[in-house]
Amino acid sequence: MERNRSNDQKKVFSFFDGLSEHPKKYFVRLLFVLLVSLIITMIMFIFPQKIREEQVNSLVYADIHSPKLQPLNLNEAPKKIEESKAISVLFSVPNGEKYQELLKIFHNSKKMNELNRSIYFYPLLYNVKELEQRYNINQEQITIIFFKEGKEANRLSLETDQSFNLSEELIPELNRLPLTNIKKLSLELREGESTNSMQTSPEKNTDHH
Repeated sequence: MERNRSNDQKKVFSFFDGLSEHPKKYFVRLLFVLLVSLIITMIMFIFPQKIREEQVNSLVYADIHSPKLQPLNLNEAPKKIEESKAISVLFSVPNGEKYQELLKIFHNSKKMNELNRSIYFYPLLYNVKELEQRYNINQEQITIIFFKEGKEANRLSLETDQSFNLSEELIPELNRLPLTNIKKLSLELREGESTNSMQTSPEKNTDHH
């Protein structure tokens, strides 16, 4: 044990002796080590992002040829959503019957003439659980969210209503998506109608008696 300690001490002293005699040499070595570690760190973080970006471009975005369905850069998507004054974002896993039906609509030039704004596509491929929590979405559904100044103002979920006719009703619904005040008003009217029906139903029952 004592021999090991003495050897360690000798190494430390020799290091400092060498540093004092040849400081330039040691600083160059230190700089080289720091540079190599920085390059390795950059490779670890930047390369996977680039690989993902290339995969999405070749496997998903290559099939999209609609002027109204804009691909989002996955690395910059959250920042784009937060910094945009108004943006409509489509969240979807890029496969399945519903997704293919959706693409057909976006590739229909007549339908696209009826759509009054571009929709940005955020494919659910990586970090899906994190995205589900962040935007309160479900990967089993196609969800379009209208963000106003980085905050959700309105949304449309396509799987929740089974009677929803995608080819006929999608474009009008997307055009109404930014009209959040109209949605609030329609919800209030529905609530008012339901309360009125509940109040009138007991009266009908008493009339029979």
